[in-house]
Amino acid sequence: MSRVASARRASRGVAPRLLALCTALPLAACFEPSAPVAPMAPGAASLAIEGVVSPKGDRLATIEQEGSKEVLYLQNADGSNRTRVYFQNVRDHVAGNYSSSVMPVTDETILAIRRARWSPDGQALAAIVVPASGVAEVVLVSADGHDLRTVSPNSQYLFGDVEWSPDSRRIAYAMSTGPFALSPDLFVTELGPDRVKRVTTSGKVSGFDTFRFDPTGQRINFTERLGWAEDDVNGLFRLASADLTTGVIVQTDTIVGEPQGIARDGSWVLLLRWSVEKVRELVRVPLTTGAETVLATGDVQNAVLVEGDREAVVVSPDPNDRNGVGRTFRIFGVSAPNDVRATLPTGLNVNWAAFARASR
Repeated sequence: MSRVASARRASRGVAPRLLALCTALPLAACFEPSAPVAPMAPGAASLAIEGVVSPKGDRLATIEQEGSKEVLYLQNADGSNRTRVYFQNVRDHVAGNYSSSVMPVTDETILAIRRARWSPDGQALAAIVVPASGVAEVVLVSADGHDLRTVSPNSQYLFGDVEWSPDSRRIAYAMSTGPFALSPDLFVTELGPDRVKRVTTSGKVSGFDTFRFDPTGQRINFTERLGWAEDDVNGLFRLASADLTTGVIVQTDTIVGEPQGIARDGSWVLLLRWSVEKVRELVRVPLTTGAETVLATGDVQNAVLVEGDREAVVVSPDPNDRNGVGRTFRIFGVSAPNDVRATLPTGLNVNWAAFARASR
């Protein structure tokens, strides 16, 4: 996407500084979900949220800061029936994993909880936990919070998000393949036997990328970060698709902006982008036909598609927090501009929120 010369000169240097900062920080800090990808542009419009209430009958998982620890809570999306998940007796049947005596996953050992995502059937939550320095793994949590088990290798680090197959039987994640590897690959765990399969090789993805199972569950559409776009501030990404049966990978279009999600049918992507006017935008970009839709403008930090691809959880700074660390989590429709449908009941100590509709 082209940019006018004045905008390019004004933005030049921002992206390289962000990259340098990320590479200088510990791996966990580079992919901390609460960290904004870029600051809000001066004068950018804020999100209008007045009069919006939290939804009834839906489910919410929150990663919350309590003192020096991050903890996980499950609750109804209206704030009722709130239960803390205690990491105790976490089972592990992944072949080749370190034993629980060597790599325990407990409330005492967990250093951080990075992301969480509800399964499409609403029966479980997949959470990325950091049980020790330099390693991270996916832990499956039952909907009531009582049954927990490790479902990924526990000797490497995970980057970015976690993704469910539409039948809730497989989980995909981006994992490094060597000590301090900065170019992870996609892996899939088949739940039940907890068999792990490598999908890509040669560092195809990064913590800046996104990935999604297609409707059949036999392919994964994903992005590959190529570097910076011509404007020197937005990222340049290539779309690709991996066949889980044959292993064949097909590369397709390129997009400008930071990918936040790919529609299940692969027809559009959700991304964050700086506009020509240097305003932060959340944009739905069609990959077949049709025009782009700017869904929101302002200081948007993240957006996560809700199962069904009709809504997304949009994360932005909490305007009521003078310390600048609080976040607001809202449900946006992804078909029309400024379609704010709900504000989730989260406090200033919430670092991440995963939302699921009761009518999955």
